[in-house]
Amino acid sequence: MKNKLAIFLCLILISSCITPKVYNELFDKHEKAKKDIFSNEQVILNLRENLQVNIKNISELEGTIESLRADSSLIHQELLTCQNKYSELSTTYDILESKSTRNMAEKAQETKGLLEKLELAQNELFAKEDQLNKSKESLRLQEEALIQSQEELTFRSTRVAELEAIINRKDSMVTALKQKISKALIGLEGDGLTIEQRNGKVYISLEEDLLFASGKYEVNQTGVAALDRLSSALASQDDLEILVEGHTDSIPLSGRGLIKDNWDLSVMRATSVVKRMTNNPNIDPKQLIAAGRSEFIPILTNTTAEGRSKNRRIEMILSPNLDDLFKLLEE
Repeated sequence: MKNKLAIFLCLILISSCITPKVYNELFDKHEKAKKDIFSNEQVILNLRENLQVNIKNISELEGTIESLRADSSLIHQELLTCQNKYSELSTTYDILESKSTRNMAEKAQETKGLLEKLELAQNELFAKEDQLNKSKESLRLQEEALIQSQEELTFRSTRVAELEAIINRKDSMVTALKQKISKALIGLEGDGLTIEQRNGKVYISLEEDLLFASGKYEVNQTGVAALDRLSSALASQDDLEILVEGHTDSIPLSGRGLIKDNWDLSVMRATSVVKRMTNNPNIDPKQLIAAGRSEFIPILTNTTAEGRSKNRRIEMILSPNLDDLFKLLEE
């Protein structure tokens, strides 16, 4: 305020000796100065307010700093504690790391052993798998062979059944034929004639006295009657093969005339029987076979008269035609 008063007095003194122009200029400056002073006073007030705020902020900051210092001290203590703990943990870690390294080495060795065992087990497993695959393949082949064998067995069973059916049919035919022949030649059996059935064939044996005179090959009347009856029984038997065999005893012939020996006599007698049987038109000559056996297939000893009489005979072997059976066997 003293400054303002001094300035005001100076202005009065000056105004008494200055011109209006200068006065006006000075007055304008004074007004401007007043405004500047007012403005500065406002700035000062603002600065003071800011100063108070800053002082308050400084005080708060100082409190914060003190708090931070206290916190820093606490943190420092905690840091020291953490460092100590870290040191302890480092020591513990080193110990554990050493143990871990030793354990890892042991585990690595153990793992290596386990891997070797695993590899060995895998190799054994692969070997067993190969063996199993081979066994499966062998089993498959055996199953295929079994199936094939079963099919063959079924096929053979069918063939056997067919063969048995044919054989049974042939046996039935032979049995019926024997009965038919026995019926046709009734009265002659036991009188120089025997009829047997064996091995699926009919065997008819006619002694010499029933057909021929001693040493002759021409069929006598009794023989003609017997052969005619037999031919009638065999007529139309297309499935038969008729083998006529001549047999003699062991006494040699004199060798005179057409008959030189027992071979000739046996053949000629068989031929005479065949020729007589072919007189029946219902017998196919292709079914008949004449054969001479001479004295080489005796049925009794030739040392007795009875034996020689039995050996001098005509045998007829009636065999069923087995062409269908052989054809089936060839298929």
